[in-house]
Amino acid sequence: MPRPDVVLDTNVLISSLWRGHPWEVVKRWRDGQFQLVISPNILSEYLDVLGRFVSPDALQQWVETLTDPTRVRLVEPSDVVNVIREDPADNRFLECAIAAEADAIVSGDHHLLALKEFRGIPIVTPAAFLLSFVS
Repeated sequence: MPRPDVVLDTNVLISSLWRGHPWEVVKRWRDGQFQLVISPNILSEYLDVLGRFVSPDALQQWVETLTDPTRVRLVEPSDVVNVIREDPADNRFLECAIAAEADAIVSGDHHLLALKEFRGIPIVTPAAFLLSFVS
């Protein structure tokens, strides 16, 4: 069975710095249990926000990991969606998931989670993802 293609909201990546379910999700990705799918906009956001929380050396390690084609698939979304009006930046995760035909979006953001799914792509919490998508 192929590895699932998964979009991670930035809050999952940042929350992983403090362990818990987000840390376990990121660990499973790094262990190769799923393929992370990102767009250029998401990569930029990841690095911008990570830069506020980690040292320059740690940020460089994240850059290397997030640009490793064996772990990450970069997609260029062509669909523009405007589903989440309260926080329009959240729409980039939906656009990425559509472009990638992703298997899931993992988020802790209430705007995304309120959708439950988008165009057939489940939107789940880190805990639900660990229960349903990876072993």
